[in-house]
Order: sequence, then C-alpha cells, then structure tokens
Amino acid sequence: MFLISIQIYQWLVPLIAIFFIYRVVTQFRNNKRLLIGTLLWVGFWLMVSVLAIKPDFISNNLAKSLGFRSNINAVVFVALGFLFIMTYYQSSIIDLLEKQMTELVRRIALEKQEEIDKLKDQLKSEKKSDKKESTSKSLTD
Repeated sequence: MFLISIQIYQWLVPLIAIFFIYRVVTQFRNNKRLLIGTLLWVGFWLMVSVLAIKPDFISNNLAKSLGFRSNINAVVFVALGFLFIMTYYQSSIIDLLEKQMTELVRRIALEKQEEIDKLKDQLKSEKKSDKKESTSKSLTD
C-alpha cells in the first residue's frame, strides 16, 4: 500500500488559500476589487498552496533555476521580491489616489467659493434694491 506522510500545513494552507481566493473573487464580482489586484492575490494564494503541497520539489527547483545553493534562500528571496513588488504597486496606487483626492478637494472648494460669491452678489443686489425702495418711499412721503 502506498502511504504518503502529509503534514498539517500541507492540507491547512490550501484550505486557507481556497477561503481567501473565494473571498477575493467574490469582492471582484461585487466591484470592490480591480482585476489586476484579483489576479495578483489569486496567483499569490495558488503559489502558496503549491509550495505547501510540494515544498521540497518547488523550492529545490526554484533554487536550481535561480542559482541558489539553498532552497530556503531561494524561497525567501522570491518572497521578498514579491513583497517589494506589492509594496511598489500599493505605493503607486496610493500616489494616484492622493492626486485624485487633491484634485477633487480643489474642485469642490472652487465650486463652494463660486456659490458663496453668488450668494454675496445676491445679497448686495437685494440691499441696493432695498435702499432704492426706501429712498423712493421717503421722497414720496
């Protein structure tokens, strides 16, 4: 009989990954996530699952293909590279959001100022018309 020794993380990590993949895809369907972010997270969780299921095979091949002596160093190197890429991506998104926010705040401030100016003009014209009426009344009396 063929018996395979399976560690807890080899079945637990893929279950956790399935949960997060389902969650990310659901958020994408509800328009709460962009396509690129969805693809990145699904890819990440698939890589983590494959690495958990076949850790030695994946890490040894990764080390050989990248020229590392140790498979652990290769996995850490790739993980750090992925984290740096994600950090850069998030930083770019934050910069874009800050620019959009600044533009929106400026536009709203200008619109509010225009409304205030219109109200001031209306008040001035009402005061002028009130003065004209009061002077015409005093002349007729």
